[in-house]
Amino acid sequence: MSVKFDVKLTADDMYRFNMHHAYTSLQGILSLVMGAFIIGVIVLSGQFHDIGTAAPYIALALVFLLYIPMTLRFRSKRQILMSDILKNVLHFELNEEGVVVTSEGEQGEQATLPWEYVYKAVTTKTNFLIYSNRVNAYIVPKEQVKDQLPAIYEMFEKHVEAYRLKIKK
Repeated sequence: MSVKFDVKLTADDMYRFNMHHAYTSLQGILSLVMGAFIIGVIVLSGQFHDIGTAAPYIALALVFLLYIPMTLRFRSKRQILMSDILKNVLHFELNEEGVVVTSEGEQGEQATLPWEYVYKAVTTKTNFLIYSNRVNAYIVPKEQVKDQLPAIYEMFEKHVEAYRLKIKK
């Protein structure tokens, strides 16, 4: 049995993956905590009566809260535009060997990720992520494969250890 589907990644898909990856890491969590902490200090402290005194702290809070999302937005657009592989449709096949991904275009490259090397598989609100290591993942937008999601999940549940799966159906 095999499951085949095609995916066309957009900059928004890449952005959502990068945001998920950033804000499930220590750096992303700390940036949120620091931004909230600085805003809390401004609000709770009685020393910031005028805007001139509070402005540097507000600017610092905005840096903590907005820097990562803004840089990820630009990076995601650039990743899609600069990659010959990501510009094209990706053909996925889940078979007994693993996850086979073939790209269209001039290069027409093929990569196989054997089931035993799937680092983890994660569902987010909009994506199904197939990690090959801690950082790199194949991004499968759920909207593009919504009819095949049950079969995709079934293949992963059959071939990947349960502790590596974070699938919410």
